[in-house]
Parts: sequence; structure tokens; C-alpha cells
Amino acid sequence: MPQVISSWRALLEQHERFKTGQWCFRGDCCRGEGFKTSLERAAVDRWGRSWSELPEMEKGLLRRFRREAHLYLANEPEEGDLIGWLSIMRHHGAPTRLLDWSYSFFVALFFAIERTEPGEDTSLWALDLGKIWEKVYPMPHLKPYLDRDPNAKRGKTVAALIDHDPPHPLVFRLNPWKMNRRLILQQSVFLVPGDITRSFMENLQAMGDPEEFLVELPLATDRDFLREATRELLSMNMTSSTLFPGLDGFARNLTSLIPFPEMRVVDSEIGLE
Repeated sequence: MPQVISSWRALLEQHERFKTGQWCFRGDCCRGEGFKTSLERAAVDRWGRSWSELPEMEKGLLRRFRREAHLYLANEPEEGDLIGWLSIMRHHGAPTRLLDWSYSFFVALFFAIERTEPGEDTSLWALDLGKIWEKVYPMPHLKPYLDRDPNAKRGKTVAALIDHDPPHPLVFRLNPWKMNRRLILQQSVFLVPGDITRSFMENLQAMGDPEEFLVELPLATDRDFLREATRELLSMNMTSSTLFPGLDGFARNLTSLIPFPEMRVVDSEIGLE
């Protein structure tokens, strides 16, 4: 069991180990059950659907979304941009196979503690994307595509990764060609399972022992640490206001100001009429 991080200084010491290599990060309280996509939670956990149904279910949800999204969107992804469409669905709360990660250690920390109650388990996770690439690149059905398109931006490469027949269990990082503002601000990257007839964790384990490329940093959740970490993140301008642009993000950020009376008032109203 990794040692629980209980001070900002200890957290910064851990941050040093991720300054070399290619890492992505996620704040998650998944310690007992492993990572799960929103499609997995909705279809299997909530509604008890069988894993074999998920490919057709995904296609049906995607088709319905694409046919009606024009009623709400000013700009739609390109016709062949599958990850672009799935990311818009995820952005607006639809269940998808995409699992949100960030290239930023501190963005992931924000999500790890933002809504964590004192005493709850939560962790910051780090995944070595370089080692994931080493596992995926040599796969015979992928190497010809990744040689020409290592960032997996072309439709044929994406299809080879996540729509292969038969499906191939793996996990790979993917992003839409056109990034929206929230994805940019959160330095987002999606980890995508290659075979959704299996869980995300089974896809990850199919590439080897997760301990080879996955690091857990358990975080203390006593009020002292939560307060210290929240204050430091506020000083870095790592807030709901900046990560979720718009009035909803601004309003959501007010919760983080509750422990800090000096931050709740930005000017004096004395003498105003």
C-alpha cells in the first residue's frame, strides 16, 4: 500500500518524479473497484446490461446523438471524427467509453479533492503513456497505422484501435482533432479501451501488470490537508472558474472559498449607497 500524502510539501516531492517521461494524471477514488468509464457505469452497473451488448449500444447512442445534436450545437465535429463526437457526448454528460485524464498533475489533484468529504478515500493517479505506447505500437494490426499516424488523428487509425474486428483489448490515449475550450483549459486527454465488451480495467490488464505503468498517490482527506491543498490550488488559479468556463464554473468555485474569509470579499461595500 503506498504511503498516504498528508502535506503539500510531500505532494510537491512526489510531483518531481513525474517531470521526466510522458505522464497523464487522474483524480479518482477508485481504490477498491478500479477505473470505470461512464458507459460501463451506466450500462452494466446501473442497468445490468451484458457486456456483449455494449458495442451496439454505443453505436445506437452515438447515432441518436449525431442526428439530434445540431439542435443544440453551433459547431459540430467533422463527419469522420469519431473521438470528436464521443468527446462532445462526454462533455455534455452522455455515457461513453472515454475516460478523462489530464496532462497536468495539478488539474488532476483539483479533481481528486474538489468534492471529497473529510475521511473519504481519494487518490491522484499517474499513468506512463510512454510505456503504454511501447505495449501498443508493436501490435501487428496497429503498427502500419501508427507508423504513419502516431498521434492517431486519422479515422482509419482510430478504427484500428477501438473498432477492430475482432475487438482487441488495450488502452490508448486519444483526443479529438478540434479541441474545445474546456479540453484545452483542463489539458485533457482521453484514455480509450479497445474492447468495450470488457471492462476498462480488463483492457488495461491485457497489456501487462498495471504496476508497470500506473502509480497511485493516496491523499489524506482530513480538513487540514484539504484546506492546505485547496488554498495552494487557488493561488495557482486552479479553480472551477478557470477549468469550467462560464457562470456554472464560477458559481461552483464559490464552495472552495468557504474556508477563506479573506477571499470571499474582493472589495469593501462601506460607504456605497
